Amino acid sequence: MATLNSTASRSHRKIALIIGNQHYIRSEDRLRHCINDADDLSSVLRNIKFQVKTAHDLTKSQMVSTISAFSETIVDGDLVMFYFSGHGYHINGRTYLAHVDDDLIKSDEDVEDYCTCVERTLHQLRQKNRSFVTVFILDCCRVHYPKNKKQRKAKLEDISLHTMEVPHGSYVVFACSPNQIASDGDITERNGLFAKHLLKHIAKPNKDITQLFRTVANGVCIESKQKQKPIRMDGLMRLEHISLNEKPVTVHSASSTRPSSRIKISSTTTAKPAVIPPTTTTIKDQQTQNKMKKHSTC
Repeated sequence: MATLNSTASRSHRKIALIIGNQHYIRSEDRLRHCINDADDLSSVLRNIKFQVKTAHDLTKSQMVSTISAFSETIVDGDLVMFYFSGHGYHINGRTYLAHVDDDLIKSDEDVEDYCTCVERTLHQLRQKNRSFVTVFILDCCRVHYPKNKKQRKAKLEDISLHTMEVPHGSYVVFACSPNQIASDGDITERNGLFAKHLLKHIAKPNKDITQLFRTVANGVCIESKQKQKPIRMDGLMRLEHISLNEKPVTVHSASSTRPSSRIKISSTTTAKPAVIPPTTTTIKDQQTQNKMKKHSTC
């Protein structure tokens, strides 16, 4: 019987920054499940040995300082995860995460000034971790209109985040495809639709991350009746198996599972003949022999 470990992730430190922005200043932008999504994911990740930093309802300055502090803890070779649940924009070819002080956002220019750039954040995390994997999950394809009502009809681009160039060593997941709206979940549910399926699968042992997020995406597509289709961008370019919850696998050798076809007898042990239970016939024969002994003479 042998124990095998698949590659890498078992021997790498696992760290995560999880952010849930829910209580936006503008009432029309407030969400239902982002904090639950962040807290529940943090709990699951801790159970599979991640070191987790969780943050809620961050302003612009708080977001900048939180991401900066987290990036300083990264050591090359870590398995790094970043998750954001909240509102997002795509402006002028770049993707942005919205802070809760969204009353400052009145135009496209304000988005660039008062939101966090996803591409810059991903680059910041990758700078410290060039030799291993960064998983970047954006659960933020939610409607976020500019405050100026005249601009709303022209802002279809804001409804979902778009694809982007993925740095080498990164695996990026968007909760839905371009021009779709990610469900914030039913009011009776604890989590948003994407987070619900992510929580269901993320801790499964030895599941490769490409298979993991394919399963999550499939579940979201089915439940939403194709209205929400998560997209995945793989920049890993790695051949080895990468799992978020690596477990040793016990393999039974063929000799231990297959019965031997030969019986070996030790030289110091005398083999005893098998005892055959007496049948009716042998008992009668024995009785006959006893009678013959009684009547025989020497």
